[in-house]
Amino acid sequence: MRKPVRRPGARQGPLPGLLAVLATAVIGLCAACGTGSAGAPAASSSGSSSAPSSAPSDPAAYAADVVAATNAARADEGLPALETSACAERLAAGRARALVGTADLTHAPMDDVLRECAVDRAAENLSRASAPAADVVAAWLGSPGHRNNLLDPDVTRVGVACTPDDGRLVCSQVFLGPEEGAARP
Repeated sequence: MRKPVRRPGARQGPLPGLLAVLATAVIGLCAACGTGSAGAPAASSSGSSSAPSSAPSDPAAYAADVVAATNAARADEGLPALETSACAERLAAGRARALVGTADLTHAPMDDVLRECAVDRAAENLSRASAPAADVVAAWLGSPGHRNNLLDPDVTRVGVACTPDDGRLVCSQVFLGPEEGAARP
């Protein structure tokens, strides 16, 4: 399990793990997926036979729905809503595009996010789904590593970007922690 990346010298605390999930039309079945060699839930890259034949029609609206569902989950836990970050969204878009057509969802190093967004902490959740955004967030909440990213009290901003991929949307959700060198409460 990969952990969020922190800049050298950044304050240490609990480190949420990162997992890659292939979310299918029946998101709830993700918990029944086997474990891949890296300890991440594994699912067939071809998806479920019950998957709808096309992705939601507006990737930007879908990404906004992911942010809304994420903030609703945070509110349910008494956590503040995440602000959207243009930097995180721009980098999430590149990460999502890089995964189009790949068999597996694989996290890239977070070094570019740390550097370009000037933060001490960054994490990512990935999905490939045709299910409603709320179902994707629900599936992430059912996975310890994804849940840790979503509910991490040290992250303050998020950027989500989605792109069509063979009838589904591949999405990257990038979380940002405190700005570089910022004091933490």
